[in-house]
Amino acid sequence: MERQQIDALMKSGRYELVETHISWLLMDGKNVYKIKKPLKFSFLDFSTLEKRKMFCEEEVRLNRRLSPDVYLGVVTITLTPDEIVFGGNGEIVDYAVKMKRLDQKTMMDKSLREGKVTEADIKKLSVIVADFHKKAEVVKGDYGSPETVWRQIADLGAFRDAIEEACGFGAKVDFILEKSKSFIDANGALFRKRMADGKVKDCHGDLHSGNIFLQDGMRIVDCIEFNRDFRCIDVASDISFMAMDLDFFGKEDFSKLFVDEYVARAHDDGARTLLSLYKCYRANVRAKVAAIEWTQNKNKGSEERIRKYILLAERYAKLL
Repeated sequence: MERQQIDALMKSGRYELVETHISWLLMDGKNVYKIKKPLKFSFLDFSTLEKRKMFCEEEVRLNRRLSPDVYLGVVTITLTPDEIVFGGNGEIVDYAVKMKRLDQKTMMDKSLREGKVTEADIKKLSVIVADFHKKAEVVKGDYGSPETVWRQIADLGAFRDAIEEACGFGAKVDFILEKSKSFIDANGALFRKRMADGKVKDCHGDLHSGNIFLQDGMRIVDCIEFNRDFRCIDVASDISFMAMDLDFFGKEDFSKLFVDEYVARAHDDGARTLLSLYKCYRANVRAKVAAIEWTQNKNKGSEERIRKYILLAERYAKLL
């Protein structure tokens, strides 16, 4: 899909448009149609129609593990001389993930800003995540290895120039990477023990409050489908994303509660040993996403997010 085709879809007046760094989301009263941008990065490849179809199918399959009623399927986008529509009988120009539209007012990040998240919500989330991890497939190979973890963390360096240009934090990126590398080098045996103990699983990979809805009990959406390295991870990395996100919102008490409740239910006290590193990595990831958005739009919002997440990553790096 090209942007002008998105604009053509929008001409019907039926949809609201939300744009992320890798997707367009068109929303009507009941459904959301998520379309992947034709992009290729070091960590993602949506550059061909065939790949976008495959990743749409993967997104539905994987997210049905946690929210089967939300992910309705994959639909075609078709073009005729007269119109471009979802479904239809024209030439297939792209694919979209069709989802049930959830109430945006119940998004957890919004609720955190409004002070509406409770301890009961955090405990419930910890139960859902612990039970999900218990059922998740143990993965073999190099997933979760010190080499793989370092490669993922080091990718922040590819965005150093953009971060330096946006807010002058290039030296902080260097410090974060240096401390992370030293910790990984010193604790290689720990990573490999976690692998041997079956703690590296097919997880969610993007577990933060923007992907959680406090609706119909609770719904967790939008797991990583485009890169197995980001999803097949130590469970400690998965929970660290949520813990970091709660810290970001100034809810350190909730962050601690989430980790404590998860560890107790999952019987995985060893997850704590890697918490600071993985929190650092997760702040690194969010800074990188903001840097991508900044290179696309150079807006103040992206610049501010880069600044906040790099400062948070630096805070964790000082604990390593």
